[in-house]
Amino acid sequence: MKSNFKYILGLVLLTLGIAACEDNDKNPLNVFELEDSAAPYVRIVLDETIVAKGDLSTSSFSGTVDDASDNVASWELSVTLESGGVSTDTISLTTITEFPSDVSIPYTDIASALGITVDDISGGDFIRFLGKSTGVDGTVTTAENYSATVTGQPEQLQAFNFIVLVKCSPISGTTVPGTWVIEMQDLFGDGWDGAFVTFEIDGVATDYTFTGGDAATFNVDVPDGSELVISYTSGAFEEEHVYTIETPDGEVLGPFGPNPSPCIN
Repeated sequence: MKSNFKYILGLVLLTLGIAACEDNDKNPLNVFELEDSAAPYVRIVLDETIVAKGDLSTSSFSGTVDDASDNVASWELSVTLESGGVSTDTISLTTITEFPSDVSIPYTDIASALGITVDDISGGDFIRFLGKSTGVDGTVTTAENYSATVTGQPEQLQAFNFIVLVKCSPISGTTVPGTWVIEMQDLFGDGWDGAFVTFEIDGVATDYTFTGGDAATFNVDVPDGSELVISYTSGAFEEEHVYTIETPDGEVLGPFGPNPSPCIN
């Protein structure tokens, strides 16, 4: 029994030792203690974490970055676009050398840096920003140096790996209040294969789809004065999916598809 206990104790100590080595390899965040070893940590407060697709051409990514321990020489910001699970190349955007600093970069400039236009960015896409800080002692720090407990929590205001979500723009220029009618078709006749249309009314989202047959109809009541956002999420066999939307005043939007786009506005 004692022999087994020693064996188990040894395994526990070995496991703790390995975990400690891994933590040391990550250079755990230490901002406010031990001045001679504080990490070159940069924080950012964003003005907006969501941007409507229709606003991309006239709005900017903006926020304020600061250096919590006054030991950062520079912070480099890079960007990549994630669309449908595929990411573009990561491109450097700007480098900040004074803290605190305000950052403001038009989304048209961000798109240009990625080699695209804002028209190529769709609702449901993520604009991912990656930061790299260099300490006054030359220490280089990226998101890989920090554990998920730091970079995964927005309240940390971390500036090393964060996103801005692109969403579809609210419906405008047409009658909103009343009953909207969604007419869905599947050209193969076996339902929408996981795809769905979303009606977001004043921030509350409801998904509409069908799982068998060649067509389905849904009525959606939209209260007066509501903000309405309509979006499409793809599934499998996108070449089979087609839909139209009729507004309360009889205007027919679409048809959308085959291969519908994420936004109709």
